[in-house]
Amino acid sequence: MRVHLVRLCIGVMLFSLSVSLLACSGNQPTRDASQTTPSAPPAYEGYLDIANCDAIIAWGWDMNHPNEPIKLDIYDGNLLVSTVTADTFRQDLLDVGKGNGKHAIFWAIPPQMKDGKKHVITVKFPGTSVELGTAPKEITCNFEQ
Repeated sequence: MRVHLVRLCIGVMLFSLSVSLLACSGNQPTRDASQTTPSAPPAYEGYLDIANCDAIIAWGWDMNHPNEPIKLDIYDGNLLVSTVTADTFRQDLLDVGKGNGKHAIFWAIPPQMKDGKKHVITVKFPGTSVELGTAPKEITCNFEQ
């Protein structure tokens, strides 16, 4: 009888343990397929609209992340002069379906580029050699007094 009671107690303990383990395993997070799938490579699009002695106006976005702002690199020839975030809203971008429309830059020309010399302006997506459409543009700006 005692052996039977010990077996019964062990059985109840094993049953309780297995129920506990089963309950706990149900609380474990499951891996979503989107968490393990690598994100798509960037699909960049953008244009250098204006480059004059006042400002550079351009826009750029990653079509795979339509509502996230991206950075754009501004070059004078081969020299990187600034990296700016394209996060300014433009209604025309929204109207043609460019995400939330917050993909533009307005970068004021700094005084050091107003030296009477020719400057070749390009805007690129960072870490790439991909230039925005209609680049490069040349400007020659005189010093303002």
